[in-house]
Order: sequence, then structure tokens, then C-alpha cells
Amino acid sequence: MRCRWLCIVLLAGSFVGAGVSARAGQDEDAVHHTITQAVAGTAAFSESRDKQTILRLYTDDYAGIQDGQQETKAAIEQWLNEYESELKQGNRLRFIGAVSNLRTGFAGETAWALYDYVFQAIREGEVEGQDAGTCTSLLRKEHSAWRIFHDRCSKSKSVQ
Repeated sequence: MRCRWLCIVLLAGSFVGAGVSARAGQDEDAVHHTITQAVAGTAAFSESRDKQTILRLYTDDYAGIQDGQQETKAAIEQWLNEYESELKQGNRLRFIGAVSNLRTGFAGETAWALYDYVFQAIREGEVEGQDAGTCTSLLRKEHSAWRIFHDRCSKSKSVQ
């Protein structure tokens, strides 16, 4: 009888562990998706003009730091509005962005992501500028979505 009870407990534990592992994998995929979409959405904005696809990735209380400059969700929205206005006036500036070395961690309903990024500004097929660096993003699970509530990004210093 004791052996059967032990087998039941072990078997039940393996199902619970598998469920936790599967959920953790889904959360990791969702955090990866949020981070890559934040970069891809900005890069695709010139074609999509869909601000909400980008803005919904951030919490309402988002507070970030980009190379020492504070950033809020309202500032992101303002930049998107200004960029959209320039596009309507014929500005041909486009952006290409990429994320690499993405690593994540979790503590309950909070996650963090560390990654490298590269953005290029392209006009008329020519690279007009490039920005590369490292970010640490903090995310919070709201309802069923992982949303960014803080970023700290710094450009890489060029080696001479």
C-alpha cells in the first residue's frame, strides 16, 4: 500500500512539474516575442503605421532610460506621431532593427530580458546612421500578456 501511495505521489508530481515546465516555456516564448516585436514593430512602422501594435507592448506606467535620457510611453507615442507626420510629408527614412543574445529570467509575474540590439536608419537605400548597444528590460505579466514596464539601454562605445 505504501508503495502504491508513493507511486501515485511521484506520478502526480511529474504531471505538475511538466505543467510548470510547459508554462515556463510559454512565458519565455512570450517574453521573447514581446522584446522582438518592440524592435520589429518600430522597424515596420513606416509600412504599417500601426502605433497600437507597438504601444500595447508597454505598460501605462512604462519608464525607460535610453542612453541617459528618460523615456515614457507618452514619449514613444509622440515619437511615433512625429515620424508618421514626416512619412506623410514624403520623408523616406526607414529603420531596420535586430535583437541578438536574448536571455530571460523570471520571478513570478515579473520577467527580465537582457539583449543586444542594432538599429539602422536607411534613406534611399543608403545607411544614414546606426545605433547598437545593450538593453535590460523588465516585464510584467498583465492579464495574459507580458508587457515592458522598464528598459535601460546603452549604446556600445566604439573601439578606436
